[in-house]
Amino acid sequence: MQSGKHAAKVLEEALDAGFHGAMIGTQPKGLGGVLDDPDLTPFWEVAHARKATLFVHPMYGCDDERLRAFGLVNALGRVTDTSTAVARLMHSGHLIKYSDATLVLSHGGAALPMVLGRLAKAHDAHPAGPADPTTSFRRLYFDTVVFDVNALRLVCAMAGVDKIVLGTDYPFPIGDFEPMNIVNALYLTDDERAGIAATTAMRLFGIEAD
Repeated sequence: MQSGKHAAKVLEEALDAGFHGAMIGTQPKGLGGVLDDPDLTPFWEVAHARKATLFVHPMYGCDDERLRAFGLVNALGRVTDTSTAVARLMHSGHLIKYSDATLVLSHGGAALPMVLGRLAKAHDAHPAGPADPTTSFRRLYFDTVVFDVNALRLVCAMAGVDKIVLGTDYPFPIGDFEPMNIVNALYLTDDERAGIAATTAMRLFGIEAD
């Protein structure tokens, strides 16, 4: 993602090879940079034109010295990293302008489900971008890697059960290696549980059932 032109070419090659999407990081320069950088316009244009699904995962570098203890880089730094990167896309209008690209966020969307009201209130009071973050939020999908059933209930309530897909964060040590446990703790219909477990992701990634 260091170059929008080259990233667009690689995405085209992946899609032509039969993949239905890609995973991208939150910081296109590896450490730093923003996903709404105009240089990345060719990448977003290809993702939109080809209806690609993009899984967004935070980067390794979350450079805040306050996080350099207690495992906070992993536990908290990656949450703030994703929240910041995607909040910019929500305000910039990328999720609306390139609406045929689908974004799936790791870690339950980080802090975004919790702070959506605050983002919307700030936008109403002092519009800093062309897009309403609430409208943009409705375009997003979220994985289940939150480790707390009440947190997952919040994500479901804010986004809708039909926007949730199963996640593990495998092979990272903070991953959820029995991911159906948290899903089964929710009050869901059979169709809703099947959607989280499989069918929503199958639709997003163009996977046909046997």
